[in-house]
Amino acid sequence: MQAEFVTGAVNAKGFPTASVPEIAFAGRSNVGKSSLLNRLLNRKNLARVSRTPGRTREINFFSVGGTWMFVDLPGYGYAKVARDQRQSWDQVMEHYLGQRSELRAVIILLDLRRGITDLDRDLMALLALKGVPWLPVATKMDKLKSNPRRQAVRELQEAVARVPGFGMPPVVTVSSHTDEGLGVLWQRLREILDGNHA
Repeated sequence: MQAEFVTGAVNAKGFPTASVPEIAFAGRSNVGKSSLLNRLLNRKNLARVSRTPGRTREINFFSVGGTWMFVDLPGYGYAKVARDQRQSWDQVMEHYLGQRSELRAVIILLDLRRGITDLDRDLMALLALKGVPWLPVATKMDKLKSNPRRQAVRELQEAVARVPGFGMPPVVTVSSHTDEGLGVLWQRLREILDGNHA
């Protein structure tokens, strides 16, 4: 599917005109968000992968086939980012999540090895407040062997089920390294974009 970078915005004035359904991707700074976007869109360097967590300072918009938009939100939770910079990101993200008319859902990426963190819960609570659905997606499944992986998925499913708000379980489990789970994730994304999700 053809995909191209549209723009990066550091504030609401830089957001492109909302004209097609959008799905945003969010997660901790080292959860593998850029790698997953590149694999989903079959583009090697479309979303920039930084060796230093917390470097993405913009909300990046990508056109997907001219019919959808994928939105890469700044990673959160990296301690070395200055407080005023984090506050600025928070304000831009809150504006995007609360005001973007074409936003259909947020994909919350969770490291399967670490489960839900307090920062993830904060984002889930914000999305519930804004009335925005979210889909939990566990990354880095290839980092765990089969038995620990099954246990981690079970624990994450149980944790997600306890979170109030607009979550859309079950958790989708993926690996950007082996491409496992990408087909299932694409199916869920299409359902959301077509308005057919539960």
